[in-house]
Amino acid sequence: MAVARVLGMSDTVPAGSRTSPADLVHAFHRAFGLDARSAPTEVPPGLAAHRGELLAEEAAEVAEVSVSGPLDRLAHELADVVYVAYGTALVHGIDLDAVIAEIHRSNMTKLGPDGSVSRRADGKVLKGDHYEAPDVAGALRRQGWTPRTPDGAGTPRG
Repeated sequence: MAVARVLGMSDTVPAGSRTSPADLVHAFHRAFGLDARSAPTEVPPGLAAHRGELLAEEAAEVAEVSVSGPLDRLAHELADVVYVAYGTALVHGIDLDAVIAEIHRSNMTKLGPDGSVSRRADGKVLKGDHYEAPDVAGALRRQGWTPRTPDGAGTPRG
């Protein structure tokens, strides 16, 4: 319960409550003194590589249990991937919820105006004629990101 107070959270989180992964991960980073940025920033290569390794490790654990593992372990590993992905976004100062919303907007344009859906043989939904690519750069610019120019000017490393 002391940790919850340190994090500014209630002593308990009611079962079944919905709390933003971004808020939870931000609380974790604050509590443990981990990197967190408030605006999109390129980070030092070593830190970026470390975050990539953490993501790869979690993705490998999902792959390991996705076919034959028990459902509770799969759920655990999937949640770990999301948690580490949100942490990586926080380290880079990315509002991942905003980026996901833009990806979702784009994905929904795969649906034809008449409600038709194009699918691959394995069921994957394909891009149709009305597909609009996501504007992730725009989502980041709205968060304060300045793209790096060919001469190296732009978002500083932090």
